Amino acid sequence: MEVEFKEADLFKRIMDTVGSLMSDVSLDFTDKGLSIKAMDPANIAMIIFEGGKGLFDTFNVEKDTKLSVSLDDLNGILKLLKKDDKLKLTDSKNRLNLDIVGKNKLHFTISLIDENYTAQKIPQLKFSAEATLLSSLVKDAIKAGFLVDDSLYMTIDGHRMILSARSEEKEFSEDVSINENKEIFNIKSDALTRSKYSIEYMTKFLNAMDPDKPVKFSFSNNYPLRIDYELGPNANMSFILANRIE
Repeated sequence: MEVEFKEADLFKRIMDTVGSLMSDVSLDFTDKGLSIKAMDPANIAMIIFEGGKGLFDTFNVEKDTKLSVSLDDLNGILKLLKKDDKLKLTDSKNRLNLDIVGKNKLHFTISLIDENYTAQKIPQLKFSAEATLLSSLVKDAIKAGFLVDDSLYMTIDGHRMILSARSEEKEFSEDVSINENKEIFNIKSDALTRSKYSIEYMTKFLNAMDPDKPVKFSFSNNYPLRIDYELGPNANMSFILANRIE
């Protein structure tokens, strides 16, 4: 297997996000591209990444290849990437080779781990409410909510969405509507829908996202949250986050 990324910085951002939740990951290469499906050790959050062959300048994958690696090892190397550097990955004899080509050429080899690593199955979820809005809007609400509590409530009623937090001493809420805010692309629900999620996890997810790009949030009453984000024309990332019990 040999692949070279068009945008090495994009791969770096993805691995930074995955590394904030877990210590190792399986990179699954097929003839269609690269996919990642990983659950954090606490079984609270799942990351799903799908990148097509258009993500690469070079894509030579003759058979399905699963590369399980330590994220400490991988991300330590990716931190050395500079803007416009090229990144090539090849595998040989239970090792992953990484070549960074910029002003200088850097070559690294790291061991693969746990050949029996099994990718997680994506849970089949049905949602009664969804909203598509700029990630910056939710990021700001999360920052405000964190001043009050460590959880954020998401409520959708028709075409109205409320992001809120509360504790014994303080409360915060932000009310947004598709008719009043150009940062909102879509809000809809079958009925009044409300659920509660960890601000810490949501912050880690949203750090991977461009604040000026839309993000889709889907949930139901007291139900897991799914966040879908388009990284580019050839890459999509999704997160599934367990709800907190009220």
